[in-house]
Amino acid sequence: MEYLIAILVVVIIIIIMMQLAKKDSEILNELVSNLTEEQKRKLEDNQVEDFNEKNFTWTQIGMIAKVNIKGENKVALKVLWYNTVIQNNTLSKCQYADINMKKSDFDAKGLKNGDFVRMFIDPKKGGKIPARLAVRQCGDLP
Repeated sequence: MEYLIAILVVVIIIIIMMQLAKKDSEILNELVSNLTEEQKRKLEDNQVEDFNEKNFTWTQIGMIAKVNIKGENKVALKVLWYNTVIQNNTLSKCQYADINMKKSDFDAKGLKNGDFVRMFIDPKKGGKIPARLAVRQCGDLP
């Protein structure tokens, strides 16, 4: 009986993980399908900078693909970036990072959907758009 319960728990965990992966894939497909060819090329021509081998972190160009205002003080962003660093099944493909910002920082930088930004990526913690990194509009990036 105990083995049956253990097997059932493992199966439930696997099903939950598969559903989360499917949802993640659907979100990514939706975000990528809205890109123009020019936007895709800019993401693919990314320049990884400040790569830190010890901490496995770096900065690179990303594109704000979705903005969700959460209350008065918070903005949740989905920022697309092109993976040329992480050696897994996402290598040489677009990925997205969930990034939260203060609404005041978001407004002060004049950000919106479609803007290209320099972002800091830490695979263990996610991505962020630090204030110290230059944020440039789409037309200003190479």
